[in-house]
Amino acid sequence: MEGEFLSLFKGEAMRIGILHVNGMRGVIDVKFLCTSILIVGLLILFGCSNTAEKDAEVSPKFVSTGIELQGIEGKIGILGPGFVANQANKYMWHLWGSKADLNGNFKVDAINLKTGNKVNPFTLNIPMLLGGPNNGADAHLPSTMKLPEPGVWQLNAYIDEKLFGSINVEVKKL
Repeated sequence: MEGEFLSLFKGEAMRIGILHVNGMRGVIDVKFLCTSILIVGLLILFGCSNTAEKDAEVSPKFVSTGIELQGIEGKIGILGPGFVANQANKYMWHLWGSKADLNGNFKVDAINLKTGNKVNPFTLNIPMLLGGPNNGADAHLPSTMKLPEPGVWQLNAYIDEKLFGSINVEVKKL
């Protein structure tokens, strides 16, 4: 009986017996089949696209002593023009915290949330110490930064290798 499907109930699992053209009989566990189809479907829906960039929101803007910054109010912010891919520009970092928290070498790494590309955004690769108060912040640092490609980038700021805070920025095409 070529192509005929027989349903057999054995214990808890329903199994489907399939008669093949050559007369050999194969048995497929329905639970296993449904689970496999579900897993493949979920991989197609979620595994093949990088949702990190889609879900990542650009950090909000806030005002400190009349100056508009982007970042986390009362923690960390940057002042400067928008980011354009592969174009260096000046940005002023502003940080809030105790003298002890703000004492140490300041560095930043940048990660493209779509590609995972990680770079040092600073055009100068030298140890940097934060300056004193500015625009209502407890410490500041002028910098020149450049990001190589468009997309949403996460700027991770460190003081003495300890993560201080992160800012997500959008980098546009030229």
